[in-house]
Amino acid sequence: MKLEPLYSTARSELAKDLVFEIEGEAVTISVKGVLLARINSKGYNFSFFELSENELVLAIQMRGFVVYVGMEADEEIEEDAYPQIARILLETLTPGVALLITRAEKTYDGKADVLLDDEMNQDMKEFFYDLILKHRKGKSMYEQTEVA
Repeated sequence: MKLEPLYSTARSELAKDLVFEIEGEAVTISVKGVLLARINSKGYNFSFFELSENELVLAIQMRGFVVYVGMEADEEIEEDAYPQIARILLETLTPGVALLITRAEKTYDGKADVLLDDEMNQDMKEFFYDLILKHRKGKSMYEQTEVA
């Protein structure tokens, strides 16, 4: 398993600062981390995980993989802006994620690995390494809660 080409792809395609306008305000979102994980579903999906008022993780699932992209905004992100942010992020990041997955399909035989750790803060690192453990143990990435 050669991870170097995947590291290189993550860095060239996903490690970027994204600047766009939301409700008349310029917002910068910096990609801080990328995690690649193999899953048993060939379906397409995406999810958001909010870690703090200015940190989020976008999970993009396709063709037997999920790519988690950890991001940090330069200011607090209001909840009502998430639909617009989701659309912009998916339009911007999906081509790079698809290229990463295409390359992973050919060379990657692992279960989960961090491909980019660009000054992630401690909360994001803990989130990513918890995800690695869950994927490597075959557990769901979503928290299950019971009704009391």
